[in-house]
Amino acid sequence: MKISQALGLKEREIISLVGGGGKTTLMFRLAEEIPLHYRVIVTTTTKIFVPSPGVFPLVLLGKDETSDKDLDRYLLSGLRPVIGAGLLEKNKLKGISCEQLNLLQNHADFTLVEADGSKGLSLKGHLDFEPVIARSTTVLLVVIGGDILGKTLDSIYVHRPEIVSRLTGRKLGSLIDAEIIAELINHPEGVLRDSPSTARVVPFINKADRLEDPNEGYRLGRLLLGEKIRKVIMGSAIGINPVLDVIEC
Repeated sequence: MKISQALGLKEREIISLVGGGGKTTLMFRLAEEIPLHYRVIVTTTTKIFVPSPGVFPLVLLGKDETSDKDLDRYLLSGLRPVIGAGLLEKNKLKGISCEQLNLLQNHADFTLVEADGSKGLSLKGHLDFEPVIARSTTVLLVVIGGDILGKTLDSIYVHRPEIVSRLTGRKLGSLIDAEIIAELINHPEGVLRDSPSTARVVPFINKADRLEDPNEGYRLGRLLLGEKIRKVIMGSAIGINPVLDVIEC
């Protein structure tokens, strides 16, 4: 099954990806699998590495008056342009504002937004201003790196472990299990606190094909289900089959 099928995507969706453990890879995988007759834009409200040119040409908003023309030209040719506000050091792309994101809706059938950063780690504790989720988001894709299960709650494996410790009541150095992750995500001060009320929230347990104990992954999926979360996807952003299973209420 494709990711777009598992998400049940409709037309004119804005999909924001948050969390850790493969957001960028998952975002570009989703962008590639959406049929070519749809217009797809990829962007960020934080920052990402500049993608390789070709299928994902770069367009910088505000660079000059031809930005909109370049954007439409790429979309009409079947390419999936990546939109940024400027270039940063270390080959990074500066994110656009939520206001700029709203303006892009007129150009695309699907807009994919990386709305969070985790320094490449599979779990993250969020500061008050994170993540940067546009109110126009229709699908909030919460990415969790399944490889975090069984690891220790410290800065080697977790971005800002002290926040995770405070929200879950677990001591630093504790082993990370399904309960810790579910408590963190569903906490009133967690990643969902600024989720638009109309957005469909779907966790994606990435790297599920590498779990030492698949039952622990399924246990996490069941613990995540609730009033806000009606579906959890088990999968692998780099796998031949990116969706391994779907857990639903």
